[in-house]
Amino acid sequence: MPVEPDTDGIIVYMSSLHLTLRALFFLWFAAQIQIVAAERVTDLYAAQVPNEDGVMRGPSGSFAQALRNVLVKVTGQRGITADPVIMNQFTSADQFVEQFRSNPDGSLWVLFDQVALRRSLDGIGQPVWGEERPLTLVWMVMDYGTGSRDILAADSDLERETGLFTTPLPPGGAEQQMAVREILQTTAVERGLPLILPLVDFEELSSVSISDVWGGFTESLLLASERYGVDAILVGRARVIFPGSLQVRWTLLLGQERFDWDGDIASGPDRIADFFASRLATSSRAAGRMQLRIDGVNSLDDYGRLSRYLSALDVIENYSVEQITDQTIIFSVLVRGDADRLMRSIALRHILQPVNDSQGFVMPRMSPDDPFGSMTSSLHYALLAGP
Repeated sequence: MPVEPDTDGIIVYMSSLHLTLRALFFLWFAAQIQIVAAERVTDLYAAQVPNEDGVMRGPSGSFAQALRNVLVKVTGQRGITADPVIMNQFTSADQFVEQFRSNPDGSLWVLFDQVALRRSLDGIGQPVWGEERPLTLVWMVMDYGTGSRDILAADSDLERETGLFTTPLPPGGAEQQMAVREILQTTAVERGLPLILPLVDFEELSSVSISDVWGGFTESLLLASERYGVDAILVGRARVIFPGSLQVRWTLLLGQERFDWDGDIASGPDRIADFFASRLATSSRAAGRMQLRIDGVNSLDDYGRLSRYLSALDVIENYSVEQITDQTIIFSVLVRGDADRLMRSIALRHILQPVNDSQGFVMPRMSPDDPFGSMTSSLHYALLAGP
């Protein structure tokens, strides 16, 4: 438990140590260790849209369509573009455009100003879902209705070359698989959702079978999924009703949680994007200040790695060091949202580990002129060893 300074000498020493650590950190910043993220989506503020008629400006122009696509990705809300009150704030899409270019296929790529767009969304109280998002692995079995089933792999060419088709595909089966991959990938891109398919190689076929996926045997799926280092597993059992139409039973496995629903192919990535956004997207109007205690900070390298990590968390608006003790730093953090959203964001990276602190810890008294008032929440973590 941190020891509260009780003499002027100790207070001066702690203040000097705090300033020294921060100064050394900024000098050392360029050489610090790279943090490994769950999955960072780098094109959230960009979209590619058709532009056959060449009209870019105006409410029906390509800029407006691209902006609508970006708003869905950034907020995590599929229905945001149908809300006239919200869309009235974005009637002039071209004022947010930062770059654009025409593609050989006639489409238009548009990049929007991230700062301006986030400021506008914050101004009307809309949520923003950050760039770091859960990586999801999709295990899907396709039942063609002819007695044959197959696991959808990331690379159909690899399957054919290695003979890894678990059963012979019926006529048109390869084309159906290609169409399913395209729908999954297109929907994931539209929602800003990192999504991958398994390799379905010899290693996996020795540990997981079609019946495991179709029957929802989670133990073997979890074991086979470890190699991918994903945050969530999406299981789909697709049954071909008639050519071009599939009915899917979806299951999302997230830690100890499980969610099931029925739908089409696109409803898989769509529903989990809705789910993750509801847990991770944050609003500036819900911002609050809390304390974050981090144990295991044993060196300047640790401090720099931790500072880089906190700076990269979208849910944290800003932070400052409140107290430094032996191998422990207590931060004051301004969080977009509540403690739950901060904890969920932290869980996406294997950098901090929750500490079972049944007795809690003593929080330093806040200054009476603190603009955010007294802190009512505190979290306790330990910094995991870095590379």
